[in-house]
Amino acid sequence: MSMFLTAVVFQSCQIDDQSALTDPRDAIAKMWRVSDSGDPNADYDVTIAKDGTDVTKITLDNFHNLQTTQKVSAILASKIITIPMQDIIEGSTTYTIDGEGVISNDNESIVFEYTINDGDGEVNYIAGFGKVITAKKKLIVASLLQ
Repeated sequence: MSMFLTAVVFQSCQIDDQSALTDPRDAIAKMWRVSDSGDPNADYDVTIAKDGTDVTKITLDNFHNLQTTQKVSAILASKIITIPMQDIIEGSTTYTIDGEGVISNDNESIVFEYTINDGDGEVNYIAGFGKVITAKKKLIVASLLQ
């Protein structure tokens, strides 16, 4: 009988440990208001969503304000979002995108530094996701102009 009781207690602990696990993507999976610095300046919305069951994979819909059904794939590791080099097609133009974002302010803002190439050469951008970052837009733009 004591073997049965031990097995029940062990099973109970396993369930409690599993229920404590969370998906780190939950904190950033939402629609974000974006202030994009560069040429041209733009403000638009991007939706970050979970990509399958792998807790490191996310997608960004409307990244760089590209009006396409194709989403940008990214990898989440702690507070860093990496956009590996990939091609996104909008109409007849293929954009090559890569970059990195840093999550801050208790998951309330993200700053992306990324490069995009539409075939005419690379252009570097800084995009601020979230309300807090939009207040810093002048600082971001000023740093780009230096």
